[in-house]
Amino acid sequence: MYTRAPVAPGPAALTLSPRRLAVYFAVLGIVAVAIAAVVVQAGRDKHSERSIAGGYDVTRANPCLGATGAKLDVLQSGRFVNVESSGGGAKGKLEVRDGRLTGTLDCARGGQGQGEVRATVADGVLRGEVGGAPASAQLRREPPPPGVQRQRPPGDVAGEYSLSPRSDCLGGNLALEGSGPYTVRSGERTAGTARYAGGRVTGRVTCQKGGRALLSGDAAGRQISLTAPEKVTATKVRDFEGILGAFFIAVAVVMLAARLMGVLFQRLGQPRVMGEVTAGILLGPTLLGKVAPDVQQSLFPSDVIPFIGVAANLGLIFYMFLIGLELDLSQLRGRVSQAVAISNTGVLVPMAAGLLIALPVYELVGPDADFVGFALFMGVSMSITAFPVLARILVERRMLKRPVGALALASAAIDDVTAWFLIALATAVAVAGSAVGVFETIGLALAFVAVMFLGVRRVLARASLAYDEAGRVPGAWIAAIFAGVLVSAFVTEQIGIAVIFGAFVMGAVMPRHAGLTEDVTHRVEDFVVTLLLPLFFAYTGLKTNLFLLDRGVLVLLTLVLLVVAITCKFGGTVLAARVTRLGWRESAVLGTLMNTRGLTELIVLNLALEKGVMTQALFAALVIMALATTFMTGPLLRLIDPRNEFGAPVEEELEDARRASLADSPVSIPERSILVAPQSDTAMEQLVALAEPLAASEPPRELILTRVNPPPRAAQVRGALQTEDRMLAETSQRLARLRLELLGRGIAARAVAFNSAHAGEDLVRLSESEEVDLVLVDGRRPLLGAGVPRGDVGTLLRRAPSDVALLVAREGDRVLPGPEAAVLVPFGGADHDWAALELGAWISTATGAPLRMLGAAGKGDGGGDSTRTLANASLMLQKFAGVHAEPVVGSGGAEIVETARGAGLLLIGLSERWRQEGLGETRREIAHAAPAPILFVRRGLRTGALAPREDVTRFSWSSAALGPASLGGR
Repeated sequence: MYTRAPVAPGPAALTLSPRRLAVYFAVLGIVAVAIAAVVVQAGRDKHSERSIAGGYDVTRANPCLGATGAKLDVLQSGRFVNVESSGGGAKGKLEVRDGRLTGTLDCARGGQGQGEVRATVADGVLRGEVGGAPASAQLRREPPPPGVQRQRPPGDVAGEYSLSPRSDCLGGNLALEGSGPYTVRSGERTAGTARYAGGRVTGRVTCQKGGRALLSGDAAGRQISLTAPEKVTATKVRDFEGILGAFFIAVAVVMLAARLMGVLFQRLGQPRVMGEVTAGILLGPTLLGKVAPDVQQSLFPSDVIPFIGVAANLGLIFYMFLIGLELDLSQLRGRVSQAVAISNTGVLVPMAAGLLIALPVYELVGPDADFVGFALFMGVSMSITAFPVLARILVERRMLKRPVGALALASAAIDDVTAWFLIALATAVAVAGSAVGVFETIGLALAFVAVMFLGVRRVLARASLAYDEAGRVPGAWIAAIFAGVLVSAFVTEQIGIAVIFGAFVMGAVMPRHAGLTEDVTHRVEDFVVTLLLPLFFAYTGLKTNLFLLDRGVLVLLTLVLLVVAITCKFGGTVLAARVTRLGWRESAVLGTLMNTRGLTELIVLNLALEKGVMTQALFAALVIMALATTFMTGPLLRLIDPRNEFGAPVEEELEDARRASLADSPVSIPERSILVAPQSDTAMEQLVALAEPLAASEPPRELILTRVNPPPRAAQVRGALQTEDRMLAETSQRLARLRLELLGRGIAARAVAFNSAHAGEDLVRLSESEEVDLVLVDGRRPLLGAGVPRGDVGTLLRRAPSDVALLVAREGDRVLPGPEAAVLVPFGGADHDWAALELGAWISTATGAPLRMLGAAGKGDGGGDSTRTLANASLMLQKFAGVHAEPVVGSGGAEIVETARGAGLLLIGLSERWRQEGLGETRREIAHAAPAPILFVRRGLRTGALAPREDVTRFSWSSAALGPASLGGR
């Protein structure tokens, strides 16, 4: 397995004495156990409110609630109750304490303003006064599961319905046909007619066994609560193809929204995965369900939600497998004691705070569930650190080669493992229901882990041998591994802990073989990261309704939870860092990094909601906490360390390569250099072909072969540090081989390879080195038009102080011209045209290719006659550089474009205002029509490979010394 480069010793690489560490952990453990004991004991006297949530039918007419039979939806989060009638009439915010319901309602249509509620709820019956009049309602329907929103009356009720339970009058199904009045069919016979208005269905039907019956009911979503004459639920039937189509539409919307928000958040300097999480929330009741409820209900109908849930959980299972696969305990090497102290303190302090705050929160907004399970989940939610997001922050700030960054990564790795075992414990306590059941669940979980590490791990070790023999993971092994993930998840679910724990352990017991790990990861991650995880985010978003935090006390609770989560995680980490003799600033950086919660926190919250130990309002508050603590990490780090002193500057890569080159180079190393920076491995050969004759010219220049690896596609989801290490090692090997080839041909060269999420920014910093005269880079133009490439190469063109030449060519094309293929320079006399002409003359002399200057008849860019401009430029080139350039004047755009088609290499100068002005109409037509490779040339702000701006016609200072015969046929 490839491992990271050793970390330089520094203030973070301290070793604690065993005695000091033992004393520290003893004190920490005693305090943690004491707090847990106090909380559990105090929790015995606490009780949350009994659940009264669900669908109620008014059984006694009330001026405020409506007529008998009116439907009420009651949503509850601890003491806080939201009531809304199905017809959109009565609604309000109430409180329940010990079964007593109080507050005020906005009365239904026909009622008088607001009505005060004084009622009791017991055994599913609501009795009391509403608006000063007697009222009662009966619980008829269970509350919808999280993620299924309150269903709105549809615009049309036509369709086929199944009845549950079976009706004595209508049988097991009915159909409503037409557009109103509807024909009611029962089986093959016409039973009567019905009308639909305002969400209510009314009509009269003939029963199958004879007799007439009144038909009435309320429609919501895909269901009608019917009385015919018994009470039944009519559910609209949708065939499998219909459900599948609705599911595909939902998936497409989720994928597109996740992609767009991910790109937006990246541009804002936030992790892409958090943009995808936000997209899921916006698709739920928080935004889409509020501004366009009908659209939201159409995109995510109730019968599709379960399918989304299955796909989301499947994605979550394989995501956890990847997280376990990514686990690398070698990160702890050399800093175990310090990392353990920091990580465990950073977990225990916020967990203790979570247990303590669970006491008042349980009575306020707790679920109708056991206190201990609730308290454990509260503690875990406060103590989580998202290892993948933290790892990406460290990589992007180049902190992994520095002691503080390496220590943060090691601490987060321990935190990650600890967190998943705490989650398993909390789930066991929440599900088991008794002390005996908890110990039984924990025992079975430990037995499962033992079997996986002692037995399954040995079996999977054979997969490494299979990989070494075939060079890939055979299909049979892939099937076995995937089946193992699913079976492990099933086993842990049966034990009584989360399915994700089984998948995590399966990943953890996989062989630590670089090739095997990479192959398995590639088979999984594209499908999981692109499709299934966004569905998990959407599934989370459908459960997140921030409008449930609609009371001042709930807003205050959210703020308190946020403050406790931040301060305790930060404080615990800083405390441990100071105990381990780190400075205040290093400790603050560690505390900030460990506060990142990200996707891991969302998994914990979803699990708690699924197990019934968290209410939806508390869920919404903790989702806000998860987002806020993740969003704040980057800005807070920039505040604490604005110059990134805890990160390794990218310029070190050049210096390290220089030292290596001085140590083993068989040729003398010139003072000046050309930076060759391909954006892909396939472009390296093309750029080197152009760079080699330039490097051999006078004065000679060293080639700096640079390859910046972008982060893997799923890096922000799973960290992908092992993948990056492997990519970097492979890239370094390729560059080393190419360097040796160049040295063998007498060209001085050095190799620079590194990983970066900001390639353009880093290349700009490399180009700022005084030794770099020219940057050669490749790019791809926009999909539409023939414009200059943007993105990272656009950043380089815009900001690099050195000269830049940008190659646009098809993969595999020969880019070095020859005697039969001319070097063509569109020339109008402007400053940037002289820059392109000089580089063209350089290449022409080195390759023996004819040099031609192309202009349009009429006035040139400088306002003079184009023919005279070309002639004068040709004479200057001949006089000062000894290079002959043939002027070619075209009479029109079509003739010019046709001339350009025969070029071997096209050089186009870019003005200082290329972003605003573009290429100009003629050059754009040439660039669009010419099949030849194009080299866009932009002169730098300082003296470089091209003549300085103040002396655009002086070529003699740099000349090509090699002719075509000396290029080895390149």
